[in-house]
Amino acid sequence: MDFIKLIIYVSIYIGLVSTTFFILTFYFGEKKKKLLYSDDELPKVSVIIPAYNEEKSIEATIKSILKTDYPKDKFQVIVIDDGSKDNTFKLAKKFEKFGVKVYSKKNGGKGTALNYGLKKVNGEIIFSMDADTYVEERCVKQMVRFFKNKKVMCVSPSILVLNPKNILQRVQYIEYIMGLFLRKAFSNVNAIHITPGAFSAYRKSFFDKYGGYEEGNITEDLELAMRIQYNGFLIEHSPESPAYTIAPNKFTHLLKQ
Repeated sequence: MDFIKLIIYVSIYIGLVSTTFFILTFYFGEKKKKLLYSDDELPKVSVIIPAYNEEKSIEATIKSILKTDYPKDKFQVIVIDDGSKDNTFKLAKKFEKFGVKVYSKKNGGKGTALNYGLKKVNGEIIFSMDADTYVEERCVKQMVRFFKNKKVMCVSPSILVLNPKNILQRVQYIEYIMGLFLRKAFSNVNAIHITPGAFSAYRKSFFDKYGGYEEGNITEDLELAMRIQYNGFLIEHSPESPAYTIAPNKFTHLLKQ
């Protein structure tokens, strides 16, 4: 019985310390003044969308990013079809009349598609965007503003679940909401350990100096975040930049993810 009480007291102590840490980190971090680009200072941006068998969502994703309020003369969208066996490439090609660049390559995985895209960009800031992600108009501009600080190499958005329907998706929705608070707290002490693969922004010069995505790594976003931290740079979080992703609706799909 005494052992059970000890476990309870230790758990309560750890919970209180953790909660206090996150609250204080969040509060005092908000008082730090951030360097932010004005509209006149915004740099060129390129969005890379790697896609493999995404015919169900690729059109909506491209339409979503094309609605951005970012200056059109400083904005580029590139779709890399990674050897899809469905109509992904054909559907993406329809958007070339809107200035979207569409390429196709042999299937090699997400990392290879992103690295292929890095060779085609003209932007100073690079966004990686999953082919089943949707963003609000202000998202890109709000995230890019943080790059005025030259130490910032990555900016992450507020990832949310799009239209949760069943119980599994609703549980993930709650998880994502809780993650927003933690991500903001972690950013205030430069401790973000993962840059969401669904939608994140990077400084092109980082890839030029430290290499592109690690090909064959199924958690390329985690590896890249660790590499940024290891080299002494900053990862920021933009809470005003919501990006929506489709959460797995079956346990087997969630387990695979």
